[in-house]
Amino acid sequence: MNPPDFSGYNGFMMTFQTKTLRRALTGGLLAALMIPDSAAALVSHASHRAFYEIQIGRVDADSQIVDARGRMVAEWSRACDGWASSQRLVVSMAPGEGEPINSEVVMTSFEALDGTLFSFDSETRIDGETVEAVKGAAERSGPGKAGRATYNIPRGIVVELPADTVFPFEHTIAVIEAAEQGQVRAFSHYFDGSQPENAPMAANSLVLGKARDAADGGENSFGALSAHKWWPVRLAMFASNGGKGLNEEPEFEMTQVLQDNGVVRRFEFDYGEFSLVAALIEIEEIAPPRCD
Repeated sequence: MNPPDFSGYNGFMMTFQTKTLRRALTGGLLAALMIPDSAAALVSHASHRAFYEIQIGRVDADSQIVDARGRMVAEWSRACDGWASSQRLVVSMAPGEGEPINSEVVMTSFEALDGTLFSFDSETRIDGETVEAVKGAAERSGPGKAGRATYNIPRGIVVELPADTVFPFEHTIAVIEAAEQGQVRAFSHYFDGSQPENAPMAANSLVLGKARDAADGGENSFGALSAHKWWPVRLAMFASNGGKGLNEEPEFEMTQVLQDNGVVRRFEFDYGEFSLVAALIEIEEIAPPRCD
């Protein structure tokens, strides 16, 4: 569902910012880094709650956005039959002229350990008004199988998922495993529920060099959860072009500092004219559930 058809300059800014936040979701800011049992032998993921501070990064001379500030809280908690996530992102973007526009994204999701189910629910608000919402679930017989996503909001949308589609759990597993094995690239179709008009998207991940020591970098002072090696990873998301293949230009690009336990120390989201940086400022471990 597209945002309402606002008119005038403020309308343009609202639409621009809504798409920016939505691409952040698709790029993995709020929806990745969860691991099923099938990969437990190779990759372990920390159940945690992470707090990030968001600031403007690079700003080009012709950028219509000149400043941005915000915060994010992202929680990934292990359930007995899967992983549940809950995230809240608040960002204020300032244009060169005019008042800042305040946006909020709230998202929850659940992914079954056996890979058969992924449910999602998210809402985007601009100055307190809901401008976009998605809710639904994707089902398939198992990982590596074709499936189908059905939306309750917007009602009536159905997205067919090819056999190579991965959900957020699987996507992060593929990237970490590729990094552990010394590979430089991981590619797959990707589905997290956002942007139904472009789903599933193609995710091209590049591991930028060998693993770095836990002590390297500035976001390494959070105790045991940050005492892990990490890689810089570049991610580009491509939308399909009306069934004619993928667009040549990515919808979204991001670089992240990804640890081997799934914790992300830092994100930088590249929007061409400017970038946003989300830096880890606090992290808490979440105790695992007691399961029969």
